[in-house]
Amino acid sequence: MAVDILKAIIELGLPLALLSWLIFMRLFVSGELDRQSDRKSIERGVKKIKALFKNEKKKSFAEKSKTDLVFEKWMYFGSGFYGLAALWTFLVIELSELIDFVFNFPGLDVLFGDGLISFLFNVGMNQLGNLISAFVWFSYWDGSMLIWVLVAYAGYHAGIEAARRNLKVSKETLLEQVRRRSSD
Repeated sequence: MAVDILKAIIELGLPLALLSWLIFMRLFVSGELDRQSDRKSIERGVKKIKALFKNEKKKSFAEKSKTDLVFEKWMYFGSGFYGLAALWTFLVIELSELIDFVFNFPGLDVLFGDGLISFLFNVGMNQLGNLISAFVWFSYWDGSMLIWVLVAYAGYHAGIEAARRNLKVSKETLLEQVRRRSSD
């Protein structure tokens, strides 16, 4: 059981903590959410942002930056905890399939053996399957579903709390730590 918990922390809890920290830090810095808010107020704020996003008014609060893609996909997957867990699961599925495809390339004759239309249909069906798997993310991960859900939820809220408390590390601090370790 301890191994399952550790695996869940590494594969789902920590990534969700990082992603939620990135997203919510951005929302706090932009002023869309107030750092002094409690958990319920933050949830209400996210629902308001989601409504604005659905009405295509997202540009009022989502400045063009490197995190726009993550933010937009998070909104697409439903925002909140469930949306972030689905987004991370989708990324894991897609990256693992991409790596598998690159290192086990079947050849063009296999890919297009049944024709271009068949190839495009198969790619589309694969994407649909991956999307469905992401939406039911809790069944994708191996092991106890309860452990995975609890660890994911804890990671999500740890990231929000870190962003709310303005916990951040500057690039300079990170670079200095890397330099120290590489010189040791």
